[in-house]
Amino acid sequence: MRYLLRLLGSRTPENAEQAEELVPQVHQAILLEDLEGAMTELEKKTRQCYAGAFDIDSNDFVQMMVIDGCFVLELLRIYYRFEREKNVDDPIFTIRWMLRTLQRDLLKLENQLPFFVLKKLFELISLAEDPPLIDLVLTFFDPLLPRKNIKGNLNPEGEFDHMLEVFRSTFLSSVNQDITSGCEQLKISVNAPLVQERQLIHSVTELEEAGVKLKKREYCDLLDINFQAGVLKIPPLYIDDNTAVLFLNFVAYEQCEDTKPFFTNYLMFFDSLINSSADVRILHKNGIINHVLGSDQDVADFFNKLGREVVYDLDECYLSQQIKRVNNYCKTYYASKWLVWFTNLKHDYFSNPWTFFSLLAAIALLLLTTAQTYYTVYGYYSPS
Repeated sequence: MRYLLRLLGSRTPENAEQAEELVPQVHQAILLEDLEGAMTELEKKTRQCYAGAFDIDSNDFVQMMVIDGCFVLELLRIYYRFEREKNVDDPIFTIRWMLRTLQRDLLKLENQLPFFVLKKLFELISLAEDPPLIDLVLTFFDPLLPRKNIKGNLNPEGEFDHMLEVFRSTFLSSVNQDITSGCEQLKISVNAPLVQERQLIHSVTELEEAGVKLKKREYCDLLDINFQAGVLKIPPLYIDDNTAVLFLNFVAYEQCEDTKPFFTNYLMFFDSLINSSADVRILHKNGIINHVLGSDQDVADFFNKLGREVVYDLDECYLSQQIKRVNNYCKTYYASKWLVWFTNLKHDYFSNPWTFFSLLAAIALLLLTTAQTYYTVYGYYSPS
């Protein structure tokens, strides 16, 4: 309510002189009745956006939309100014934990307001100098998973369900939209040793054993994973407390709506890649994963827990072609016992200098022992 009063107060002139001064900046004098009237027109459409019925009357529902919507919009506007001036006098911005908590909460699927509600309210309350609503939304949520040129990844004229979809859409600009329908081919390609039923791809450790090189893919979107010529290129991912909230709600949205399950596929891909802390360690060594969680095992648990109880369809996996190429590459390796034995030898005895020197010492000792035995036997049968 405080944000609503502030918003209305900043746009409603107290006298005629103030009105004349504000005419160049304000589309019209905004009164609470104007906002309630706009929300009344959208009430039926808004109620249809929610699964459960609201046991509140029309007036209370309209007031709820006005108060919640204006709070969100005023918060976005203040944050936009805060990012540039850093001198906003508001408890939300002076208490360290509060702002980040609000950013996470406003991205939760259960807390979403229909985007058409926010757009209509913004049309009524926006000033001439206000940036587009999309810019306000992206500026507010970008710190949860910072990227370069986030605004360039989105069509400002696009239709969105809510702010969660707006932010999710910024990750999809360069994702391969060709969804493979060859489900059976993909299932056959992953039917290699060590690949479990729910596993789309071999773990990182197994991929390295099969000769697959892991490389950080820079200057591209988070979901833009590529495999070519034995090299699996994955964009870097930074993991902190915000990451779990983002991914959980992206996946929840994809599970509930008729939309392409890009993040579901992405998380199931990582769930298969990572089985242990050793897999995380390899990804970190190659610059693919950085995190501020307690340990590498915590990262492994993070992905494995996210992958539980998630429904996914290989028919709609945007990574199906990449997975097929990786698994075909690994199938060649697993088909040759000599390659497997050689890889195990290299892993066991050539993984670091000390094991290598130990192997050399053992070989030298074996040769010396053999030579000693030979000369002992030779001297016995051929005395001088």
